[in-house]
Amino acid sequence: MNRKWVHIFVLSIVMLIVSGCNQSVEEQVSAGLENTKTTFESKPKEPNEMIGQIELFIPKGYGIEKGIDELNYTLVNGKDSYILFVNLHEPKDSQLHYTILKEDPNIKIVQEEIYKADDMFGFSSVIEREEKQYELVVSIGGVKLTTLSENKKIDQKLQEMMEIVQSVRTIDSSK
Repeated sequence: MNRKWVHIFVLSIVMLIVSGCNQSVEEQVSAGLENTKTTFESKPKEPNEMIGQIELFIPKGYGIEKGIDELNYTLVNGKDSYILFVNLHEPKDSQLHYTILKEDPNIKIVQEEIYKADDMFGFSSVIEREEKQYELVVSIGGVKLTTLSENKKIDQKLQEMMEIVQSVRTIDSSK
């Protein structure tokens, strides 16, 4: 009798894992946007990397590559590449990136979320690019991070992107 319960338990765990891996894009996006909201509202992670005039938190498994200039960098995690853009002249409450996104008539936003705090404005958007390919955009003020993704791990990527964007700090080079 005990063995039967062990088999039922193991089968239940396997079913949960399999069903979790087969989330629809809509479910992943909704979960990801909820995760980015929670992350936006929480304390930023402490920076663990310094590049150019900024310091930031980079999750485990990510690497940094030099971008086209001192304010554009490529972050890499496995096969995924992320473009980090930092505009030092835009304050944390800037809506510039959001305005530019919304004014583009060729963009098909699947779902988005806007975040506001006392001195910050942020957003996360999932944009449909091609069949089963999505552009993920996370921004706070003058900091924006984007990546292209197939319909896998969208929720996790959005959360990690918000952790990175939220942690960006500029270094005062006049000291």
